[in-house]
Amino acid sequence: MPKYTAKQSIGHFMPGDEIKGLEAKQLQALLASGAIEEYQEPEEPKADGTAARLAELEKANAELTTANKTLTEANQTAAADKAQVDQEVADLKAKVAELEKAKPAAKPKADSKATDETK
Repeated sequence: MPKYTAKQSIGHFMPGDEIKGLEAKQLQALLASGAIEEYQEPEEPKADGTAARLAELEKANAELTTANKTLTEANQTAAADKAQVDQEVADLKAKVAELEKAKPAAKPKADSKATDETK
């Protein structure tokens, strides 16, 4: 005899309960009214590729994590190189400033010779 489950509350049967102890006439009437249904075994989930998709995503995540770590290290190296270059630029600016201070002192002498030659 097939098993039946309640779709709604029927007497002392709650939704989802197995219906037992009723005569065939009563079962047919409840089936016709839609109050009960024939019990069906739950279907096994179909293989829809979610496990494969999960594996792909985990692999992509690992690759992105590695790339992120590499870029972070490269960024830190670039920051250290930038600090070194900034220091060199500051040193060169100081040397240029010293040379410009020395240059005006030498320049007036050169200008006076140039004015003598033009006269």
